[in-house]
Amino acid sequence: MSSKKESGQELIVSRQVLSIPQRFSTGPVMGRFLRELRDNQRIMANKCPQCGRHQLPPREVCALCHVEATEWEELGPEGTIRDFDIVYYSSPDPLTGETRETPYVLCWAELDRTQGDAPLWHLLDAPDLSKVRRGLRVRVVFAEERNGTMADIKHFEIIK
Repeated sequence: MSSKKESGQELIVSRQVLSIPQRFSTGPVMGRFLRELRDNQRIMANKCPQCGRHQLPPREVCALCHVEATEWEELGPEGTIRDFDIVYYSSPDPLTGETRETPYVLCWAELDRTQGDAPLWHLLDAPDLSKVRRGLRVRVVFAEERNGTMADIKHFEIIK
């Protein structure tokens, strides 16, 4: 047997966030939703005048009836967990490159004053994962500094 020395390639790693600073218009409906989050710490949904369905996040046209949804209602800030996922594998955030500590909980919360048609998806701050279950009462926690994005909602917290 001959022992042949293999020459390996030297790899150079350059860690950087691949993000171009851009801004996009969200339109009047989503713009109002984000302004209410930022300025008033309120979660607003629009409501279809035909079927009465809430839309969260709001859209200009009802997804079921295809009519313009112009009525607005404040939902929450408390609600009930409809469903949840416990995440054990954390993928990097595409904007920051950072990964979240695992495990963490993503939940769909049915906010108060809705008819079970507009769950809001977000993180749940749950120190004890064994206590997370459907039907658990939660409340929205807003970020200290708000800038008109979904990150203005920091997470949900469990109501004791």
